[in-house]
Amino acid sequence: MAFEVHEQNSKYTQQHTLDIGDVPGHTIRLFELHRTFPDDPPAFAGVAVKDYWARGESESLGGNGPVFTYTLFNMANGDKIFGRFDGVAQATAGQSADKRTVVGTVVLTGGTGKMRGIRGTLHVLTNVDLSKGLNNTRYEGEYWMEKE
Repeated sequence: MAFEVHEQNSKYTQQHTLDIGDVPGHTIRLFELHRTFPDDPPAFAGVAVKDYWARGESESLGGNGPVFTYTLFNMANGDKIFGRFDGVAQATAGQSADKRTVVGTVVLTGGTGKMRGIRGTLHVLTNVDLSKGLNNTRYEGEYWMEKE
């Protein structure tokens, strides 16, 4: 499967940044990101995704560092899909540290209802501009249903 979430459908609902204090620009950040699918939503096992939440943390030194989130896909039928994202942020050359590219993988770990046995891997490429709250993401991968 492959799908995109454009910046107008992605919103940081919470962000908290703390300076580490060891060197200038070294921070940790907790955040919550909400994504919606008003047109042409992706689907898992024939069920459309209603919205998607990512709640996680990042560490940054000049826009570079690890990113980890827990993910939640809310499905149109009320089911949920859970996952974990692990990736790395890389500052965009010649730009401010607020502009970065995040590359990583969402591992689907299960769900509820029809999605209970879902497993899979989605490769993720995100372009971020924190100064504007923008987040444009492309997903590509595969999933399968395991019997429990």
